[in-house]
Amino acid sequence: MTDHLDTPPPGSFLPLRGIRVIDFTRLLAGPYATMTLAELGADVIKIEKPDAGDDTRAWGPPFVGDDSAYFHAINRGKRSVTLDLTRDDDRERALGLIAEADVVVESFRPGSPNGSASAPTSCGAIPRLVYASISGFSPIGPLSTEPGTAVTVEAESGLMQVTGYEDGGPVRSGVAMVDIATGMSMINGVLAALLERERTGRGRRIEVSLFATALSSLGTVIAASTAGGPAPRPGAARIPRSCPTAPSRSRTGTRCSGHQRPHVRAAGRGAEPGGGARPCGVDPQRGTRARPRPPRRPLGRPAGGARPRRGRGAAPGASGAGRARATRRRGGPRRAGRGDGDGLRGRRCAHRPLSLGTNGTVPLGPAPRLGEHNADLLGSVQRS
Repeated sequence: MTDHLDTPPPGSFLPLRGIRVIDFTRLLAGPYATMTLAELGADVIKIEKPDAGDDTRAWGPPFVGDDSAYFHAINRGKRSVTLDLTRDDDRERALGLIAEADVVVESFRPGSPNGSASAPTSCGAIPRLVYASISGFSPIGPLSTEPGTAVTVEAESGLMQVTGYEDGGPVRSGVAMVDIATGMSMINGVLAALLERERTGRGRRIEVSLFATALSSLGTVIAASTAGGPAPRPGAARIPRSCPTAPSRSRTGTRCSGHQRPHVRAAGRGAEPGGGARPCGVDPQRGTRARPRPPRRPLGRPAGGARPRRGRGAAPGASGAGRARATRRRGGPRRAGRGDGDGLRGRRCAHRPLSLGTNGTVPLGPAPRLGEHNADLLGSVQRS
């Protein structure tokens, strides 16, 4: 057990305090997962290539200091060590760090020479170790050696096919959600394996792939298709259900009406006479689900009236209406980053979605400089 944190405030939610994670991942899915583990209190040591480090350090502009804003966004709260894993002496150092760790997370392509130091065969002598692998298409199978990126996985899985509008072709997600979801799946697996270890005393190997995550996200689409529904096609922006749900134009920009909510209030379409509410898509006369309606044309404004401007009181029925905007929101409970400047050297960054009210959140420090902690972590490490 290790403890890299200063004394946190009383009541801080740091369930992984004392857990050490060796992070061999790069790009997005793995670093997002390990940053979340750091937010939960883990000591995350990021292993990087000498000279260049994680590829995303150079993914700019914009840059914050010497590294890209992208890198800072997903590597906060970690410590950085540089090792050349093709060298015997650095592989020994890596194995020395692993010997003192609780969790190893890696995203090496199968057969990569860089992966030998963290391979399960090398770590098998540490029975309490939780070993987690992230791959593009799975470590076994015909695509196991293929480089899997978010865009190729979205295309191969069919996710791209159901994204967009009826009059256009397949559309890539504006954010690499497959990577983020893969990172979340990895977090779930690591936490479950650590809990199991408390009961059994043994670690476990965990594997998750971008492709499997993408297929899992298509669960409702796959179920509908195999149950006799139409073939998936672009147009998922208008969900083919009882209630129309599509972005629409208004005087103040693009709006999302949110008709998919279980009940539509009095001011919205589907309201009961007298101000009550009924389930959307239910026939009030027969008490049964109504037949799906064809998609309507985009509405000029959301049901229930226009969204109030400049913070004035909300109109009845307007709670489901939201303006489609990027993350540059004004202050308030919906803003993108609570605690402006935390970990991004004075710039705003997003926090974990898990809310603990006013207590429990401990701000992460900034992303580490390349090799910043070499002296602290490599000076006395030895292969055990």
